Amino acid sequence: MFASKCDLKTNMTVLRKMEAVVLMIVTLSLGGGELVAASTVLEVGSCPNVTSVRNLDLGKLEGRWYQILQIPTEDNSIAKCTRSTYTYTDGYLKVVTEGRSAGGGEVARTGVLAKLPHSPSGALQLDMDGMPPLDIWVVYTDYSSVACLYSCAEFHGLKAEWAWAVASSPRPQVKMVNRCRAKLRLHQVNTAKLQRVPHSARCLKGD
Repeated sequence: MFASKCDLKTNMTVLRKMEAVVLMIVTLSLGGGELVAASTVLEVGSCPNVTSVRNLDLGKLEGRWYQILQIPTEDNSIAKCTRSTYTYTDGYLKVVTEGRSAGGGEVARTGVLAKLPHSPSGALQLDMDGMPPLDIWVVYTDYSSVACLYSCAEFHGLKAEWAWAVASSPRPQVKMVNRCRAKLRLHQVNTAKLQRVPHSARCLKGD
């Protein structure tokens, strides 16, 4: 028998409530007990075993990097022309990320990227304003043209993933971007979720 419209409406309401509860549980766990906005799509599964490149030199990452690919997130106010300036000091990187919202307005966020002491996987910790701290792994970089970053958090059979391919130019060579995809796939990351970050001529005017 077919479900009635009333039954379908009830089922949809229940599903939305369940989703809201799951989002709240995960954001509470990611935010250290403080309620924060859910920042990425949740999936069933566990995080892959990811490691940063051996002997990562944070100082060599200093400079301006453009986001070329990313896994889209729900609370990211920067929709295009996303670029980050890394300034190295006292063993950590100060991060200033700028860009434009979907409506074209200028947006900026600041934070710090530092190595986690005694981390066997070479994880870094990213603390950005308005976000819970994230463990970050630099899975590949040549320090001059491209870097591939990944983050993942899990809670009771659910995982949330972040990934970025950044380059020293807003229009890098295709082979450089593909190298990031390949390195992420080696770590069992689903690169089909990556999306291009727009960098139009108008967006980059005055850069």
